Amino acid sequence: MSAVSSTSVYIDAMEKMTLHIKNMVCDRCEMVIETALTALGLEVDHVQLGKAEVTRQGDKPTIHEIEKELERFNFGLIKDEESVLVEKVKTNLIQWIDSGNLETDETSLSDYLAKKLTKSYATISRVFSRREKITIEKYFIRLKIEKAKELVEYGNLSFSEIAYQLGYKNLQHLSRQFKEITGMSMSAYQKVQDPERKSLDKI
Repeated sequence: MSAVSSTSVYIDAMEKMTLHIKNMVCDRCEMVIETALTALGLEVDHVQLGKAEVTRQGDKPTIHEIEKELERFNFGLIKDEESVLVEKVKTNLIQWIDSGNLETDETSLSDYLAKKLTKSYATISRVFSRREKITIEKYFIRLKIEKAKELVEYGNLSFSEIAYQLGYKNLQHLSRQFKEITGMSMSAYQKVQDPERKSLDKI
């Protein structure tokens, strides 16, 4: 009888948690998060861009301790529902760009996010614009331009190939947006020594 009681107490002490985390933009981020949370004594069940599924025993580590540990690596814990939604928009768009599928994907931006987040695009757009002070459309363009910078620096693709990989119908469209945002043409950017680029989580 006592053995059953003891087991029951142990199970009750286990708590499954979903941690929503900002500034995760790559596979390396997932590894850093998993290592940091494991070091805190959490059992990490699953990590993906934007969140981690963990199990803790009792009330240790506290949410504050988790938050402080994440901040050490320039990540952050998201607590309110709207912030979680905004971060999901960002991580989904970054994944879409990195997938290399924009060239062949005919899905519109609004349909893509509505399907991924299972919410109306009007709701998603309203929350994002209010919290970030920029529309999703403009944010997405900035992401694509940063990705274009990266691809220009690699030098493996022609400018036209970069444009198509990022979902543009023609090079002129990308070139125009590139110059509007960076202040220089793609050719001029290619010649810059040590060009300035932003991490996608800083856009």
